Amino acid sequence: MKAVILCAGSGKRTGLKYPKCLYTFRDKKSLLEKNIRLLKKKKFKDSDIFIVTGFKSNLIKNKTNNKYNYVHNKNYKTTNMVYSLNLFLRKIPKKSDVLIIYSDIIFDEKCLSLIIKSKKKIVTLIDSDWLKKWKLKKNYQSDLEELLIKNNKIVKLGKKTNNLKNISGRFVGITKLSQNILKDFNNLKLLDNILSKNRKVDFTNFLMILIQKKYTVYPLLKNLKWAEFDTIDDFKRFEKLK
Repeated sequence: MKAVILCAGSGKRTGLKYPKCLYTFRDKKSLLEKNIRLLKKKKFKDSDIFIVTGFKSNLIKNKTNNKYNYVHNKNYKTTNMVYSLNLFLRKIPKKSDVLIIYSDIIFDEKCLSLIIKSKKKIVTLIDSDWLKKWKLKKNYQSDLEELLIKNNKIVKLGKKTNNLKNISGRFVGITKLSQNILKDFNNLKLLDNILSKNRKVDFTNFLMILIQKKYTVYPLLKNLKWAEFDTIDDFKRFEKLK
């Protein structure tokens, strides 16, 4: 299995002058370092770990001692995560499953264990206990996203909503694609075709496109320990709770 961490974005909402995955906590470890450490605990080798860079890519390479595989998205200003994902997929043989991880989240080892063990072809972590976490955010109601699960399948996700009935859980940002699905995508040139219509398509809307194309996207719906960092306040609040 290969793991890719999507780090190309500039994270403007944080106000940081460097990629937010390099935010350093009180223990002197960056967000990126913490997540890589967990991957290594799950037996990922350095050669199995890929990082897609964009904004100030040299800082990420320096912080990680240039010891992993790096894919540079030079168009990070005008694209989104799916474009970065496609660049990565072009670099690897279609002979292994792929674990896709957002760069602005922190999570515990259980999150990785659950998704690595899953046998589903397309599976993504969903937090069932998300609302308690979100209510700690400022203006949390402006950051609500539709995610409906029926018969243990995701049927809708990605759109903004104000109706809690449209939210079965919160998308975490850790997804696994099987090698068979990746071969299918490659044969159909699926990502190329999607990106030819919209280079800025984000990951949840990509999953919704897959659902519309009759792929089954399975949720791993659990009470999970994780946090998402959109703003500097999110980082500060997380440190206070620790």
